[in-house]
Amino acid sequence: MKNEFCISISKNPSKVGETIHNAGYKHLGLNFQYKAFSSKDISGAIMGVRSLGIKGCSISMPFKEKVISLIDELDPLAKQSKAVNTIVNNNGHLTGYNTDVLGIQNCLKSIKIEKNKKVLLLGAGGAARAILVALKNLKFKNIILSNRTSKKGKQVAKEFNVKFIQWSERSNIEAVIIINSTSIGMHPNSKSLPISQKNITHAKLIIDIIVKPPNTKLIETAKNKKIPTINGTEMALNQAYEQFKLYTGKKAPKHIMRKALKKIMNEK
Repeated sequence: MKNEFCISISKNPSKVGETIHNAGYKHLGLNFQYKAFSSKDISGAIMGVRSLGIKGCSISMPFKEKVISLIDELDPLAKQSKAVNTIVNNNGHLTGYNTDVLGIQNCLKSIKIEKNKKVLLLGAGGAARAILVALKNLKFKNIILSNRTSKKGKQVAKEFNVKFIQWSERSNIEAVIIINSTSIGMHPNSKSLPISQKNITHAKLIIDIIVKPPNTKLIETAKNKKIPTINGTEMALNQAYEQFKLYTGKKAPKHIMRKALKKIMNEK
């Protein structure tokens, strides 16, 4: 039986994907192995995926948009978001998917918040694109985007038909849902907040896509104020279930993958 190899490519790799995917493979007795890699050369990395016959590849920031020109085909959700976080290699033919969209949708499905309430999204990268597709699919109508680089923020806001505000104005918005899709709060700058404490107080839900650390300053602050949160590890799990199925053709053993994630988080 052929041994299949899956990888993740990131500027700052974490152990999350590696841990949860390998736990799932082991539980189902699959001849698969998953390994996280750090790379600054996405073009060279994708050449490696193609030439080495690597079955699956997870793409992290900042490569989710850049990778599109390097692959052969896009799944509808990847087309919609214009961002790829998952590649499947079928005999040298690389197809790009966006499991972030489904991961975010699954996280938000159970949230009881009226769809016309204000949602403030911070950031305009590949993850923000996936979040915008998910919010639109879930029929949220009042989305405001703010980004540190105005040009990119305006472009993404126009593309998805949402309101754009300057980064300096973000603290003037009283949003019910605040989503951080920037790198603010990521290790080693884990004490940084992407928005003021005043804004957090007005929110009914705080979401942070950062995985490392799982409890960012934003998540910690919200928890201290008894505001519901969804952290990056929860979103990582939900999108990984979708990836697992794409790579292996089998349903993800969710309880096993969640248990493996919980174990490494407790070890930190």
